[in-house]
Amino acid sequence: MKAGDVEILRVYLSTLDAALPCPNITEVKLDEEDSLYGYIAKLCAAAANDNTAKTATYGADDYAAEIVPTDPEGLGGFAETVSEKIYALVRDNAVLMPGSGIFVFFMTGEAEEDEYGVYTAMFKMPFLEMYQCRLDAEGNVSWASCEKLMPKGTTKQCEYMLIDVQNRTVRISDIEHYIDDCKVNYLAEHVLELRAKKSEKKTVEVMREAAVEVIRECYPKEQVAEKIMDYKQEVASHVEQTGSVSVPSIEREVFADNPKAEHAYRERMEHEQVQREPIPVSPKTERALTKKAKLVTDNGIELLVPVEYLKNPDYVEYVQDEDGKITILLKDIHMIDL
Repeated sequence: MKAGDVEILRVYLSTLDAALPCPNITEVKLDEEDSLYGYIAKLCAAAANDNTAKTATYGADDYAAEIVPTDPEGLGGFAETVSEKIYALVRDNAVLMPGSGIFVFFMTGEAEEDEYGVYTAMFKMPFLEMYQCRLDAEGNVSWASCEKLMPKGTTKQCEYMLIDVQNRTVRISDIEHYIDDCKVNYLAEHVLELRAKKSEKKTVEVMREAAVEVIRECYPKEQVAEKIMDYKQEVASHVEQTGSVSVPSIEREVFADNPKAEHAYRERMEHEQVQREPIPVSPKTERALTKKAKLVTDNGIELLVPVEYLKNPDYVEYVQDEDGKITILLKDIHMIDL
């Protein structure tokens, strides 16, 4: 999703500060020429493309279905319900910082076409403090705190929920806080009353870490490096062909020669609650998995190698001595850029 694809239909702002008696909620009328319109559109696009977001789904009988609006007219009620919940959490939990709430109902694409989306989003923006150099009427220079600042249009400084109204799916910022002595994603569990799944980025990391651990445990030392490269190439190939990562494909293509390793990997994926169905990945993750792989030696040397060269002896060759030491030969090099 790009910011230019976002058509904002309605916006509400709220205060989420326990120092105030209640969360004040106000509708803001915007058109495409307003700077706030463009800022909110950038936030929506950033949330849609954030591969660190947790995900969740909800059914017709779930609490989320009761409060999530399906048209712009319902956004005010949603803003009021969510603001009151977050306000109460901020009031009762010192770890939750106050801030401002941005509630938006928007569409992407044309409603007459097959590919269009309807979304509700909420962004909790922190209060920012910076200092400005000021000159008073008498010519005196001083530093003064300025809190009326707009943060950058990214998801790095905020917590958010992006809800696909048509498909009842939710993307939620992957931030957890301690509430009642339990570390939770409060937007998912306390506001929408949903259990969020691992983010795309975290899922890929868990799959990789488990694969490397299983290979180190279940294969002879002299085969470890090659099997890890097999894993990386299999993931890259599967992503290029399908746009997804898949636990069964790793078991089938990487661990088919070792039943113990196959069983161990399956157990770890079940323990981490990684689904066996293919997991679609974003273009950002696809580029990370298919372009280059990092080789790290035990003495701290790191090499970035294009995935297609990992096991191509015309470019990279691995020579193992009788004592188990490995020599890496880089071939067909015409220039080294330092």
